[in-house]
Amino acid sequence: MNSGGDSSKGGFMMSESSPISPRIPTRTLKEGDQGPDVALLYQYLKRFGYFPNPEIRTGNLLHHPAVAFAPDDPTRYDDRQELAVRRFQQQQGLMVSGVLDDTTLSLISRPRCGFPDDAVAGVDMFVAQGNRWPGERVTYSFDNYSPDLDRAQQRAAVIEAFGKWSAVTPLTFTEVTAQGDIRVGWYSGDHGDGFAFSGPGGVLAHCFYPPPNGGAIAGDCHFDEAETWSVNLPPIGIDLCTVALHELGHGLGLAHSAVQSSVMYAYYGGPLRDLTGDDVAGIQSIYGARRSWFSLGGTVFNPAVNSNSDGRLEVFVRGLDSALHHKWQVTPNGGWSDYASEGGWVTGPIAVGRNAGGRLEVFVRGSDGALYHKWQTVPGGGWRDWSSLGGWVLNPVVATNADGRLEVFVTGSDGACYHNWQTVPNGGWSGWASLGGWVARPFATANADGRLEVFARGADNATQHIWQMTPGGSWSGWSSLGSTQLEGPVVGRNQDGRLEVFTKGEDGALWHTWQTAPSNGWA
Repeated sequence: MNSGGDSSKGGFMMSESSPISPRIPTRTLKEGDQGPDVALLYQYLKRFGYFPNPEIRTGNLLHHPAVAFAPDDPTRYDDRQELAVRRFQQQQGLMVSGVLDDTTLSLISRPRCGFPDDAVAGVDMFVAQGNRWPGERVTYSFDNYSPDLDRAQQRAAVIEAFGKWSAVTPLTFTEVTAQGDIRVGWYSGDHGDGFAFSGPGGVLAHCFYPPPNGGAIAGDCHFDEAETWSVNLPPIGIDLCTVALHELGHGLGLAHSAVQSSVMYAYYGGPLRDLTGDDVAGIQSIYGARRSWFSLGGTVFNPAVNSNSDGRLEVFVRGLDSALHHKWQVTPNGGWSDYASEGGWVTGPIAVGRNAGGRLEVFVRGSDGALYHKWQTVPGGGWRDWSSLGGWVLNPVVATNADGRLEVFVTGSDGACYHNWQTVPNGGWSGWASLGGWVARPFATANADGRLEVFARGADNATQHIWQMTPGGSWSGWSSLGSTQLEGPVVGRNQDGRLEVFTKGEDGALWHTWQTAPSNGWA
């Protein structure tokens, strides 16, 4: 981990920089009261930013206390104490009275984020701290893990939290093996950053603001190993998903919100795994809204996409050199790799299927008109060289049989539909066989019962279809669904398994028809 002493950090806590949690008053208080409980209230408010505190300003020069001057006598509840309580109540979304009433006393007894509040008169929602990452690509890495959960569970919780923030901003988060912009780890007690953890039930975590705060430690997130971390609902211990989502908000530049239902509210109150409108408004005030479209670069033709076995998307295109190029998410839901070339000579559309074992396989029309394919040697891994399946083909499409065997459909040189299939899952190929008809732009998919069905524009420009009689079995003859089409068809599957076909009609409008029951007749 990076070491440092920057106090510009956030974290669910009940402690100061020492491992001793701050004591709180034992009773309600009001202006004019005196005694040790008033002094405890003063120390609590000072710790969390409501009175001047040089330790808070160390490395966090943007912070200003809610009340400019400390009380002359910290044991006396004077007008400054009352003003600080008012600012505290306003910041926490409580009824503002200036009295340490039962509601306010109950709140300060709960675990909370150790980052001081940026309490400003009139604040009734999020507060943007003022720092931000300079670019839209932010890297992260894991320094270590907790023994409470397996690594996959911890990674999933943190990656999910990154994904929630990325979904509403232009930011993309990419995992690297080490030295990420944001470094995530689990530590106990005094772990070298100047902010010791306090043991179970005290400090839960802390996360440093973006640069320039704290130098190399800016953005880093530390979780207290002494806590019992959970990803289950209801949680058995502290919900990691909730704490990670909150802490990364600090790591991106958000301070605390006054909205009690928001992720960025100072006090931990159990599972809260989704951003609220207030959180979204806050982060978008810093980075702006997520754009509808983002460039992945290159000059490309005929894109096709499929999912790897671990959920990472991979997109394939024909480049200016007519070779096959691809790029992929480096983590599920994460950032993208650079383009890589797989060579070959691609003419026309690209089809991508996934084998029974999870390996992707790509099919293209080569320069000689034959169908070529290449495949991953292991799921998500490297690729074999190109191999020809022969024939003379146009517009290849691929579908998966019920038993996992890939099957490819093309338009042949005579205009008929031809198909070629794996004889066993992940195995060799049958050779070409004709399904007859005269077809353009075939589209293949599977019915709810596993039977493949092919749709295409026929010689009469109507939508034609043909289907397996049984899963993986013989085929029906071609049948017309009618309706003259100019483009398409494309096919989707409803939630109940019914197929629905969409085409562009003669009038330029979008037309559709659908199965009346899963794997059954048509409307």
